[in-house]
Amino acid sequence: MPEPGRVSISWHVGSVSGGKVELVSANGRQEQRADQDGDRFEASFAEFKPGSTYSYEVKSAGLFGATLAGPVEIKAPPTPGTPFRFLAFGDSGNGSNTQADLAKLMVAAKPDLIIHTGDLIYPSGKIEDYPTNFFEPYAELIRRIPFMPSLGNHDCATEHGKAFMSIFELPRNGPPGIEPERNYWFTFGDALFVGLDSNPPEEEGTITNKQRSEIVAPWLRKVLTESKARWKFLYYHHPFYTGSEHPESGGEHMKNAFLKVYDECGVDMVFCGHNHLYERTAPMRGDKAVGEGQGTVYITTGAAGANRYKESATPPGYIRVHNDAKFSFTQVDLSAEKLELRQISEDGGVIDTYVITKTR
Repeated sequence: MPEPGRVSISWHVGSVSGGKVELVSANGRQEQRADQDGDRFEASFAEFKPGSTYSYEVKSAGLFGATLAGPVEIKAPPTPGTPFRFLAFGDSGNGSNTQADLAKLMVAAKPDLIIHTGDLIYPSGKIEDYPTNFFEPYAELIRRIPFMPSLGNHDCATEHGKAFMSIFELPRNGPPGIEPERNYWFTFGDALFVGLDSNPPEEEGTITNKQRSEIVAPWLRKVLTESKARWKFLYYHHPFYTGSEHPESGGEHMKNAFLKVYDECGVDMVFCGHNHLYERTAPMRGDKAVGEGQGTVYITTGAAGANRYKESATPPGYIRVHNDAKFSFTQVDLSAEKLELRQISEDGGVIDTYVITKTR
């Protein structure tokens, strides 16, 4: 989990009592005993200097504890002004060969951060499916970089997402009165990232439309308004600008609750999944397409492993680019002044490129 001056490392292992982590940097070695909850362990360090490189080892308990993992090299979140690369994708977790092949391309891309737009675990978000549908495909990624997910409808299908909530360690800075970690924010370099839970109660979600409008939306406005980040990104599962098989109404509740906030608070880009294809809209403001640099660009990036959905024969006019023929994920290279998006296909090709430039 990326946090200013702090890092949390978690792992799952059976038949072990106790554990610890050794964190090493050029300035010395730190050791922290892990908190244990069943087979889940977590160790947190309060000294994690932004922009620095560390390595860690996970060990069993005892004076001469056996090494369970590592040493693994990791980087603290970049300082403002430092370029970085992040990946965004969703609808991935079915344990398929395609998911595994895309994961290899993601490793080769050498990202600094991953955000996930939901549906990590098909068919129903059960904890027993995490090894094959998450931990194994993404092993080389999750041991080295922050992996920050949002809840999809399949993730919520069992006990409202209980497994998701127990496995991931996410910021507990969400709106008051809403279960922590379902909505959260963090900064990374020059960017603010906000993950939202878009699941309505009829899809096993726990947040009502009234709560979204009266509790989550004011919280989101406050987070966006108070942030000094140059870039502002949101990610969640259900899109409300799309031309695929899933109807536009699938995300209508999100539009009703948040569209005015996006427009008034200068959100640069929104990443969603749910629809198993790639789509990029024109910049949108006031529910209409506007000129470059005048609104929010919406990306549907739900082609990361599950079956694909067809685009409508006549997509809405605001859809600028779409691809329903190939599995893919989104790669973004970000600096203080420039965003460069590439949509990477299963064969390593580039489906789409898009650039936003900011002037100071």
